[in-house]
Amino acid sequence: MKKHLFCTILTGLCALMLPAQAAAQEAFDFESIDTLIEDNRLTDAANRYASVMLSFFPEQATRLGYSSANSKLNDRSAQTDAQALNALRSVKEMVDEIKPSQLSAANQADLQLLQAALDNDIWQLEQNRIENNPLYYAEAFDAVYDVMLKKMTSSAQQKADLAARVNALPGVAAQAQKNLVQPSAYLSQQAMEKAYYAYLAFDEITDFLLQGVEDEVSIAQYQKNAQTAKHAIKQMFDLFKQFSQAENTPDFRLGEENYKQVLKNRYHITQKPAKLAKSLEKNFRSAQEQLALALEPFALETAEEEVTVVDDLNTDPTVQALPEEKKKKTKKADYVPPTAQDFYKAARQIPAAPASGKLTDVLAQDASELAAFFSQDGTLMPVHLRFSIKPLPAFYAYTQPYLFVPPFGHQYAPTTDLLLRLPSGNKLARQEQLQRDFNIPTIKLLLCGELIPGRYYQAVSGSQLSAIRRLYPSATTANGWSAYAQQLASQRGYIATEQEGLFLAWLQYRRAAAALVDVRLQTKEFSYADALNFLVNENGFTQEDAEALLKEVTSHPGEAVSYVYGLNALQTTYEHFAKKSGKSFSPANFHALVMQAGNIPPDCLEEDLQRLDQKARQKENQQALF
Repeated sequence: MKKHLFCTILTGLCALMLPAQAAAQEAFDFESIDTLIEDNRLTDAANRYASVMLSFFPEQATRLGYSSANSKLNDRSAQTDAQALNALRSVKEMVDEIKPSQLSAANQADLQLLQAALDNDIWQLEQNRIENNPLYYAEAFDAVYDVMLKKMTSSAQQKADLAARVNALPGVAAQAQKNLVQPSAYLSQQAMEKAYYAYLAFDEITDFLLQGVEDEVSIAQYQKNAQTAKHAIKQMFDLFKQFSQAENTPDFRLGEENYKQVLKNRYHITQKPAKLAKSLEKNFRSAQEQLALALEPFALETAEEEVTVVDDLNTDPTVQALPEEKKKKTKKADYVPPTAQDFYKAARQIPAAPASGKLTDVLAQDASELAAFFSQDGTLMPVHLRFSIKPLPAFYAYTQPYLFVPPFGHQYAPTTDLLLRLPSGNKLARQEQLQRDFNIPTIKLLLCGELIPGRYYQAVSGSQLSAIRRLYPSATTANGWSAYAQQLASQRGYIATEQEGLFLAWLQYRRAAAALVDVRLQTKEFSYADALNFLVNENGFTQEDAEALLKEVTSHPGEAVSYVYGLNALQTTYEHFAKKSGKSFSPANFHALVMQAGNIPPDCLEEDLQRLDQKARQKENQQALF
């Protein structure tokens, strides 16, 4: 152990050695040994944590990038959860002993990421989810698709892993039947819907497994196992349906204390829910005002049409002229907050995208042009495009128009696929779907939010991050960056037309409404009926759109808030850097620093960017000397 420690310290010191002139000015500092030791303790704790994931939670381990976990599903049993909880608490003891003040500056944010991920897993286990959360069992369906969509070097191994997870689905169904005890009816309804879609779409899994298989015996075995798995999904559907119809079931809302834990551990949001609710209320009012401004040109167009009709009537000799008092301009009305209905009406005027057969080609071309736009604009550092656009699996297409498949943890050849729900059905149905999912403004917002400069650009730029930052990123900063990317596209002129500005304002308005409902619902200020009333009756959402928003909020508490919180953190940091740098401020350099930092907790963002900026300046000064 001593020999290993000495070698580690020596390696670290050698890496820090400077040229002779600089080294002569440096005195040996024993505190650097403490830092190296503490950094190693952090690495040891992270490795121990990863081993717990591999041992007990293979579904999460797959998303961390560990291929050895791809052939298994979680064992959803009380015994396994108890063992996992003890193991995680042991890791937590290791982490709690680490002294943040003795860590290197680069590792202090890493410690917070590791602590939060660990605390979130422990909290989840302490909630006894195997007995009360049907969505935990429905996550097995996503785990099957994780393997199917993951980029792997061996197609044979991918099929073997996928087949193993398919074969494990009956075990999940049996555990759900055994373990669930009167869960929330509302969460059961959501789990039932996922099971229904998984059942309807399961043939696509079977077809994937049968690709290239010619042996009749193997084909028969695949088909038999697939039918057994499909029957298990039907069993889960029936079970979830039964629970969804039960009366007097537990409240699905978290309550303020539990919600606070979710915000803190899963999303690195440290504000208390009560204070957060006030800021989100203000944010919603601001989003209303922005939507009102974006709607003005469309209201003017309608008014101009009406004026033209009146003028035509007045010039027609067969029509009696309107009295002068009818022609007078009316007094400008007081400001009335817009509603979703105002947007729906204006959005009907927006043209749809090209025909479905050309949609993927158009998007690929538009994305390449977008990358060139930002590179030439000087807003972003150049990046080489390597993503692909593919059809969205039917399982996801029932509920969402697209899905970006991000890199899995520590993959060095990451998956970067944008999956689209391509139009289907008769001509009218395809046209309606194009109008809803892929009109021109929607396509532009999709490209800049998910590809350039959104999640894809972030994923490609983050290949040099530390293992902890790649494995346990902050969802709040990631989601905030996606929203920031769309605003950046507007500021730099890519989102340019009035129609595109309208859809951006609507997206911000919908996010603001979702975030406000999220905190009010989960803290029990709102009941489900209150939330529905707020969206439909007070703010004009259609029943369908409101229910879809509420499903998003209830299945992932805190996520809607994370978009707003993460965006605010990035905007505030940008403003501080711009003010501090003055005329020398470079947006491209700022965004490069954000990419170097990765998705760290938003409250750490400004300090870490300052560290990286100072490090870059010191390097420039050293290079100037030699």
